[in-house]
Amino acid sequence: MITNIIKERSMKPIHHLLFLVIAGNFTLLAARPALADNDEKALDNVVTTATLSARSSADVPAFTTVVTADDIAKTSVNSLPDLLRNTVGVNNLSNAAGRDELQIRGLGGEYTLVLVNGKRVSSGGAFAKGSDADLSSFPLNNIERVEVIRGPMAAIYGSDAIGGVVNIITKAPTDGFSGSVTGEYRDVVSGDGGDQFRVSGNLSGKMTDKVGFDVTVERLQRDAWFSDDDAESADEAPLMEEKDTTNLRSTLMLELTDNQKLDMDFGYVKDDRPYGIYSSDGAVRAQKLNRVDLALTHTGNWGWGSTSAYIKRENSRVDDYNTSYNVVQHNTQEQNTYAKFYASLASDWNNLVAGVDYRHQDLSDDVNYTESGGYSIDQLAAFAQDDVSFGDFTLSLGGRLDNHEVFGNHFSPKIYALYHVTDSITVKGGVSKAFKAPDGRELSPEYHEISCHGGCYIPGNPDLDPETSTSYEAGVEVRQASWDLTASVFKNNVKDQIQRLLLGSGTAADPYDASWINIDKVETRGYELAASADVMRSLSVSGNYTRLIAKDGDDAYVEDRPQHQANLSVDWRATDALTATVTTNYIAGMQSSAWTGSATQTGSLPSYFHTDLGVTSVLNSAFTLRGGVKNIGDSRTDKMEKGALTYSTNELGRNYYISGTYSF
Repeated sequence: MITNIIKERSMKPIHHLLFLVIAGNFTLLAARPALADNDEKALDNVVTTATLSARSSADVPAFTTVVTADDIAKTSVNSLPDLLRNTVGVNNLSNAAGRDELQIRGLGGEYTLVLVNGKRVSSGGAFAKGSDADLSSFPLNNIERVEVIRGPMAAIYGSDAIGGVVNIITKAPTDGFSGSVTGEYRDVVSGDGGDQFRVSGNLSGKMTDKVGFDVTVERLQRDAWFSDDDAESADEAPLMEEKDTTNLRSTLMLELTDNQKLDMDFGYVKDDRPYGIYSSDGAVRAQKLNRVDLALTHTGNWGWGSTSAYIKRENSRVDDYNTSYNVVQHNTQEQNTYAKFYASLASDWNNLVAGVDYRHQDLSDDVNYTESGGYSIDQLAAFAQDDVSFGDFTLSLGGRLDNHEVFGNHFSPKIYALYHVTDSITVKGGVSKAFKAPDGRELSPEYHEISCHGGCYIPGNPDLDPETSTSYEAGVEVRQASWDLTASVFKNNVKDQIQRLLLGSGTAADPYDASWINIDKVETRGYELAASADVMRSLSVSGNYTRLIAKDGDDAYVEDRPQHQANLSVDWRATDALTATVTTNYIAGMQSSAWTGSATQTGSLPSYFHTDLGVTSVLNSAFTLRGGVKNIGDSRTDKMEKGALTYSTNELGRNYYISGTYSF
């Protein structure tokens, strides 16, 4: 029982420390503030995620990618992972049902932290596995920019950020009243089904000089997509499941004083995956997620620096019907509470950020946790990062001390260095460590997770150890007025990685026997190249390439990781009102294995290209029309095989889209 495990391994209660921190914060805010200096510097590629302050990407101790709202609009992406697959070091791996998973530098989705405006988003504990709810829980129309940090950020954000961080920054309230309505229809002409319709609306403005608001709502309906024209009538599992989602995000902004601001956020997600066949053995499933989140954020600018404090509460409920379960109906409730406070002090030669954060997770499931009824976990951490400049050289030292209720104290240090060779050339690199604790479903022996396409259950293992990682990266960034170039190398060593151990062949005579275990290690290493250039006033080109080698402790390749990934995008502005974008993705060296009946076959799957074309026409100041075709070459991974080897991820076949936006 997870409760007993916690009692045996827990530290002293930590709630009183959280209270002292919050009390100290409000004492600090009650002090008389100095005059604020809110002058914004005109910086290209400004990022806030890497240092918790606005800095040029050339000045932060990390390798970053910034994706803007214009990038989202011109490519008509279907989801955030669909957009980020075009960025260097990132791969979108969807599972057999079409649910997305972001991989950064070869590390899976469980190592990627998703933030919205710097705040954690997580309903992962309410799902056993294979959920993309966190990646589709916000309206695309509400995104101002997305900051991607490639590489570990555990010193600031904790264990979930071993692979990297994706921070979705939403649009702020506008000074005057404004809004927009967007509708999009997508027609899939390859296979059967898959058509979808998306509509969204946004309203933003200020009710008074001190009170502003922003509200965005989005509705998406997608039909299930099948491999062949007659598949839907043949009781065959779809390649992508049916999906019906509603997302609402709203912010109320209060300017308390000239240097203090209070934001109140409300979010609602309804994610419905209707009843349908989902596996080759004819099992059927229906899942529905309902989530409400509330957040309160205070920011202040003072004479000595700035502070930020927030508290957030997520309430999620998952109704899960699955005929593979012994009890077909599961109802899981998850409550997450996050609190964070940090202070930033900046000078010409020193930038220091320090703070604390607190996490509480409470999960209730009477079916899976038959004895305890669920589990709860508390985790408190203190962190700091100091960037000290010596002329053109900057040394960054960071660290995080986590106090986990089950696994005690763990320290995650980071050291990083930057050197500005010239005003346009920066060399940077560093080393960092992190730890990641197993969650309750992996620890509790009373919890049994369905796996093996319904052919086995995996019980929790109370003897699991936390995963630990050491990461290295180095590279150079060159930024000129009309072009830029980034080259980097990386290496991630993850020890005691938690994976499924599967024994047996799945036959009646030799059924599957599965369990969670700590394996020796996993290593991902490689290099990244990215460049962009304005060839002429009306033509720009960008591209990137990622070389990845992912192996386990036995020197065997890790499956579902492409060894080669390249992206090329060409933007042409024919007129001020007409633009066209062509984007091509190349995937090669995807590793796989399969049982042939007498032996296990391993190797690389066939390579493929995925090409999209989009056209945008600004009809007038109010109307914008977009259209295009995605996957022009109809690259279908479900049709690609090499002997017994097949892709575990699916590419949606050729499809056409048209969308229109009315702005006011």
